[in-house]
Amino acid sequence: MKSAAATALLLLGAGALRAFSPILPTDNDALFRGQPEQFYMYTDRDFEGVKSRPWQGGTYGFTRNQQRVGGNIVLTKFHEGIDVKPLRRDASGEPLDEVRAIESGRVVHTNNDSKDSNYGKLAIVEHDVAGTPVYSIYAHLATVDVRPGQIIAQGDRIGQLGYTGAGINQRRAHLHLEIALLWHDQFESWHPLNFPSANKHGLYNGINLMGLNVARFYLQQKKNPSLTLPEFVRQQEPFFRVRLPESPNFQLPRRYPWLVKGDPAGARSWIVSFTAPGFPVSIEASPQPADDPRVEWVAASKFPYDKMTRRLVDGSRSRPILGESGKKLVDLIAWDSASRPPQPEGGLSDVSANLNLPASDE
Repeated sequence: MKSAAATALLLLGAGALRAFSPILPTDNDALFRGQPEQFYMYTDRDFEGVKSRPWQGGTYGFTRNQQRVGGNIVLTKFHEGIDVKPLRRDASGEPLDEVRAIESGRVVHTNNDSKDSNYGKLAIVEHDVAGTPVYSIYAHLATVDVRPGQIIAQGDRIGQLGYTGAGINQRRAHLHLEIALLWHDQFESWHPLNFPSANKHGLYNGINLMGLNVARFYLQQKKNPSLTLPEFVRQQEPFFRVRLPESPNFQLPRRYPWLVKGDPAGARSWIVSFTAPGFPVSIEASPQPADDPRVEWVAASKFPYDKMTRRLVDGSRSRPILGESGKKLVDLIAWDSASRPPQPEGGLSDVSANLNLPASDE
């Protein structure tokens, strides 16, 4: 008779051989029934004296922090995942929903101290997608019922939906879910040179994980079950492109080869196409050399680039440049851990995402 661990390993192996086809993380399936207001947890908004609770604040993308730009209202704060409403509560209002693994994989990180991150209590699971690592993040849990190193099957219990994390009360209890790529495996040496706060999450700090438009992927795969995650990513519309010098420390082409266009062997620079929030959708090998990272192209916009890209891009249409966040991002994704010695970290709690590459949730 096989042990539970052996059975889980067999399940993981079977999962790695099939396409990444995630299920919803809770019993709330209103996303598939065309009822977004029943699926997403609203945010509390107070703009120019008008209070509202828009469900759109729980969706992926620039959904928060309204600002007036000219005669228009622009949302400038990026929300990197989706916030799923609970379906069940007890008599005192406590959420009762079980949170389950969207796909088979291996638990790589958990956090049981709600004060250690804006994400509160969380679990991160690594999945094999076309031979590459992709991560699902389950945040604001009331309980974390898995441990690092645990092999889990699709649908296995991760924990219970809750309201841990900064700015979330019982009324707004929800699951924050992301599907993300990893920027760099030497992140832990990069972090102390860029932030005074202690990194309590190691490689799986939210700064080092970039989430994709998870609800759009769910909906498109529902319509076309044969759609793969790499195909979905490559279909996303880029908003800007950055040329990077060739470097052995630029890991994305090796970690996610399905992003690569052209012959990597002949690359003297790389042109990386990003969505407006900064998710990479393609990496083109170029024979043209480059001395420094630079913006190659940005889509036309009637709004300032810094507000459209969370300061990844700045400047004007005729002269776009890397913004404050963009400079940090390109430094991270081509980081050479041997180039600068590590420095001591401060004692403040790391909040997962405030490098102006926010992965934080309200």
